[in-house]
Amino acid sequence: MILTLSQDIFTSPTDLALAHKLALVLRQVADENPQWRLPELTPSLHEIARNERRFIGFSSDDAGFNPDAYKGMVVVSTMHKAKGLEWDRVYLMSMNNYDYPSNQPNDRFISERWFVRDSLNLEAESLAQLRAAISTSEYDYYEEGSATRRSRLDYVRERLRLLYVGITRARKELIVTWNTGRKGDATPSLPFAALMGWQEQQEK
Repeated sequence: MILTLSQDIFTSPTDLALAHKLALVLRQVADENPQWRLPELTPSLHEIARNERRFIGFSSDDAGFNPDAYKGMVVVSTMHKAKGLEWDRVYLMSMNNYDYPSNQPNDRFISERWFVRDSLNLEAESLAQLRAAISTSEYDYYEEGSATRRSRLDYVRERLRLLYVGITRARKELIVTWNTGRKGDATPSLPFAALMGWQEQQEK
């Protein structure tokens, strides 16, 4: 319904992309709650209307950038805003295990805001407990830690996709760096180590 209405109402690519994103969010909510109908889905729309849920990368400021107009100049951009663009030389910085974790024992997840007990993702665990508490299915139960594992694997996949976007922005040269972190305990991310291994194989 959202996609049908948006095609009649909107004409700009930014508005159409936002409508598509909104439809995907509601589809995910509907898939997680198959018994819900429109009255139960509307609270998700209210969250978006009250700015409690934001869509990154869909403002009008993100459209219309032409890197060729800035030849000879340094362009600083996030990987999200660099989608679809290319440069002759690209620098990717902070290729650390905390920015690009791979669910290894020494990885940290900076996307998680709270670390209080047993290194759990408290947001994911709380949501899983609520879902289990209000569910009417006997198969929905809460198991401590499972929501944290799922959330972290989802984050790993998202960061790996974003890394692919960053790598493929370079036409000729790609320079990748990493650092030891503020406490000196950071290590290169696993994808970075794989890239270095691939580069060494190419040079042989």
